Amino acid sequence: MKKKIKVLVVGGGPAGATAATVLSRSGVEVILLEKNLSFAKPCGGGVPSVAFEKFDIPRALIKREVDSVRLVSPGGDAVDIALAPKKLLIVNRGGFDTFLRETAGLSGAEIMEGSFVSAQKMKNYYICRITRDGEELECEAEYVVAADGVNSRVRLSQGLKPNKTLCTISQRINGLSSDKCEFWFSSVHAPGFYSWVFPASEGVSIGTGCIDAKSIKQLFEVFKRRIGIPDDQHNDGSGSRIYRIPKWEGDLYNKGNIVFAGDSAGQVMPLSYEGIYYAMRSGECAAEAIIQGKAGLYRKIWESRFYKVFLFSSMLNTHFLKNDMNAERLVSLHRRQKIQEVAKNLWLLKEFKAGTIRSYLRLLGKLLVWK
Repeated sequence: MKKKIKVLVVGGGPAGATAATVLSRSGVEVILLEKNLSFAKPCGGGVPSVAFEKFDIPRALIKREVDSVRLVSPGGDAVDIALAPKKLLIVNRGGFDTFLRETAGLSGAEIMEGSFVSAQKMKNYYICRITRDGEELECEAEYVVAADGVNSRVRLSQGLKPNKTLCTISQRINGLSSDKCEFWFSSVHAPGFYSWVFPASEGVSIGTGCIDAKSIKQLFEVFKRRIGIPDDQHNDGSGSRIYRIPKWEGDLYNKGNIVFAGDSAGQVMPLSYEGIYYAMRSGECAAEAIIQGKAGLYRKIWESRFYKVFLFSSMLNTHFLKNDMNAERLVSLHRRQKIQEVAKNLWLLKEFKAGTIRSYLRLLGKLLVWK
């Protein structure tokens, strides 16, 4: 079986589903390929309310609404930050991703469950091999959107090096509750990263991250002891789940008419490691470039909107998470109301204007000796 299509989108998560929706609404013929339509990615499920507004997402998908964030330093100093007037919304990733794919389907995209095998460049198109229900088919596509995650098979098929990654582990804990998204810092349980406690539809989602996957389980146990979870605490039966997330390097946007979006391009915000919102926005950028008929425009579009804030966040990440002393400073600085307001504009309201970033840097520079 052989199909001809304008765009093959590989990966049905937020990046791929959003790209397929934007393309289909512009009259572009699209296949959205997802290897497992029932997969639910391990994820805290935090989505800023501005994403619901921008992408017209129904509020019925919201499981919890969070109106404050707590930062906890290595020494136990805690700072609560009110998020008003916006909120951080908690979703179930399985249901959220399903909705985004259904939206793409209603917009005109063909939704296909199957696995990407390869993409061979011809003169003006790609021959893409796909397996579905044990059978192999070929798809002739002018463009390919690689939105197939941190372990992107499209990326590997093009001879590109894999993403550099960090390792995370998470677990759902019933019987506990929290009305805040908590970020816990310490090299004892999250070297170069953070641990978290997020409200979930039931109970809480807890987890931690680090660079060295070999130590992740031990670090997680240390964190659970720190927050007082007994060894025999019941969970939802799924146990802990380990998952890798990419490190942003800003070095991959397209190779020919193959464009890379979301985790496959490493487009996860440094420091906060927020991925859902930026995956959707990257899918939108990729689609806009394809609609204009120039895959190379994707980099220009994405960088015009996000490069400065990603670079700024990377600088903060390198400085504040390199040791516990600097992590203590990060938390202490956010006791100041002015820094809280500018931080909310950046991380929650998504105001990426140069003036906002300069304000944040100016405030930090006045209060912090960078070492």
